[in-house]
Amino acid sequence: MKTQYDFAHTREARVHGSARVPFGLYENRMPEMYGNVPAHWHEEFELNEVREGRGILLLDGERYAVAAGDILIIPPNALHAAYPERGSVFHYDALVFHPSMLGGGVDRSVTDCVNPLVRGELPGGPLVTPAREGYPAILAAVRQVFAAARQNTARDDLLLKSGLLQLVYLLEADGPPRPRAEERLDHQRIRPALSYLAEHYAEPVTVGQLAGYCNLSKSYFMGCFKRATGMSAMEHLCQLRIRAACEALGKTSRGVSEIAADCGFQNLSGFNRQFKKRVGCSPAQYRRSAARPPEGEGKG
Repeated sequence: MKTQYDFAHTREARVHGSARVPFGLYENRMPEMYGNVPAHWHEEFELNEVREGRGILLLDGERYAVAAGDILIIPPNALHAAYPERGSVFHYDALVFHPSMLGGGVDRSVTDCVNPLVRGELPGGPLVTPAREGYPAILAAVRQVFAAARQNTARDDLLLKSGLLQLVYLLEADGPPRPRAEERLDHQRIRPALSYLAEHYAEPVTVGQLAGYCNLSKSYFMGCFKRATGMSAMEHLCQLRIRAACEALGKTSRGVSEIAADCGFQNLSGFNRQFKKRVGCSPAQYRRSAARPPEGEGKG
């Protein structure tokens, strides 16, 4: 099983699958693989099952505390981020799949049930916990989906699709769709700033500049950004820089001071302090742990 997040852009750049295989299956292990997942979006659905530990998911401005056994459904183009709770691991499997896996056309099952999901109108909300009515059946459908994806054959794709449709059926039993949060509008407003930061995270930037890219006043921009991502623009920028540093530490032999400078940090002490705060260990410790695969890591 692959790791999901090796992207550099806030709109996730990596392609999940292909036209013939329109899905990607990933294993995410925090903090072993990386300290957090910065805010980003993609045009596919994302189905997550938390396997171990506890974490926080930020989805279109709303904060969800999740734990082992929880299931998360992230609709297309929804801004989301994730990080472990302090002192906890956060391991989850993710299936990122194109909406075409749920079918197309104009029949009522698509127009009345599937299309609202694509718009982000999720019955009962995006989080399914063991306390939710119908959870055992929902979990069984999710497990069928992941098992079929792991087999990765044309024949098993039929089971994958049937499991996804079974999941939609079970979610619909929860009643009328939950309207998408108003914070979705904030996501649209701050997209220019998110895209700029993803491309230029190593360069100096001010909140005033970012507000200007979005044609918003500084104070209004700060409020929009906080509601949409759960953090300030400068905190998000620091996450991007630390994420890039993690990539470089794990995949190159460059010196720590060189990596810090290339990722936008003005001095090594500041980099070390922010790295320890956000990842939970020093850059040198992270590099050593990244050199050996975590025990039990899946393959794919």
